[in-house]
Amino acid sequence: MRTEIKRAQTVIPAGASSPLRACRNVDTDPLVVAEARGAHLFDVDGSRYVDFMCGFGPLILGHAPEPVARAIAEQAARGTLFGTYCRQEVELAERITATADHLDQLRFVCSGTEAVMSTLRLARAHTGRTRVLRFNGGYHGHFDLVQNKDEARMRDAGLDPVAMRSNLFAEYNDAESVRRLFAENQGEIAAVVIEPIACNMSLVLPEEGFLRELREICDEEGAVLIFDEVITGFRLTNGPASNLLGVAPDLTAFGKIIGGGTPVGAFGGRADIMRLLDEERVLQGGTLAGNPLTMAAGLATLDELARPGFYEELERKGALLEAAVLRHRDAAGLDFTFVRTGSVFAFIFVPDGTPLRRKADVAAQEQQPYTTLYQGMRRAGYHLAPDIEEPMYISAATEDAELEDFAARAIEILAAGPQA
Repeated sequence: MRTEIKRAQTVIPAGASSPLRACRNVDTDPLVVAEARGAHLFDVDGSRYVDFMCGFGPLILGHAPEPVARAIAEQAARGTLFGTYCRQEVELAERITATADHLDQLRFVCSGTEAVMSTLRLARAHTGRTRVLRFNGGYHGHFDLVQNKDEARMRDAGLDPVAMRSNLFAEYNDAESVRRLFAENQGEIAAVVIEPIACNMSLVLPEEGFLRELREICDEEGAVLIFDEVITGFRLTNGPASNLLGVAPDLTAFGKIIGGGTPVGAFGGRADIMRLLDEERVLQGGTLAGNPLTMAAGLATLDELARPGFYEELERKGALLEAAVLRHRDAAGLDFTFVRTGSVFAFIFVPDGTPLRRKADVAAQEQQPYTTLYQGMRRAGYHLAPDIEEPMYISAATEDAELEDFAARAIEILAAGPQA
């Protein structure tokens, strides 16, 4: 173990400020990174890694893209925090709300967790109800209302059992389970919150009609439909993924990409719900929310994403990777599932063709193949997500040759097994 990691474990619990960074789920020490450029990380020993984690998703342009780095440096010279209006905050809000008709207004926070928390508070105030309907396997941050703990573990985990009991859990891609919960809890459910594309159970895609039926149910029951697009917002298209999916939520939570690699979150939606903030009936605040440094990074990032052909090129790269993985997998006689949408992908170690509709389908996979893959690819100079149920990402900086080599090496490592 490196001395830097030992030092970190002395002063930081688990040696990391977010648990997956500790790499315990892949039985490996974390990388100690000195710098990053383009598609590459460089550790303190000077070793280079092609990065397919992309900071858990935000780095769609790669590391330290020149326009974003320049915008941050220029803004830092002018000030990093004003505690009042700044022009960039207004401009970024205008840019984001312009991408979808259902985004009437927007507010900034500092993380995706805060964004989702704020949407739920608004939904409860708007409806006068308290219960929240969620989906098994969904992840929406680390505050009490969105944790997956049984009651016996709530107090041990520092959670409030009273708050936790307001959670109701349906199954992803199962609208009937949603209808059943509404019938059993009539007039009590304030909101349905969902990742429209489930990126926290490896990668599970919505079945045709599922999201539309959620929209219909919420309309019928007077509940607020919330899309958690912290990952998918601006990852698949220039705006929320709801534009591609053809379903408009009432509220949307954003994060990651819109901050250009700086801490950010945002939430927005219908004017009649958002006005509760204007009327100060709902409290949301934050010293660093909408700070000019983050806003400058976000504007520079959105400038790049708006360039003609940007997302088409990411799709081309994603298709290239998928074709290469499947080609090498079939040639090696291996049997696993590879899921991709745009520049997001995941290895799921269940037989190819297995229906993947919900959390339980993904949870059926064995851990060892992914641990083998992670460790082997680290040795080969690739950085993967340090957890089997985290997806991975392609950036605009990733080169075709790196995608081809990634696929070949991944299959070689999986075929060799744990001894590799």
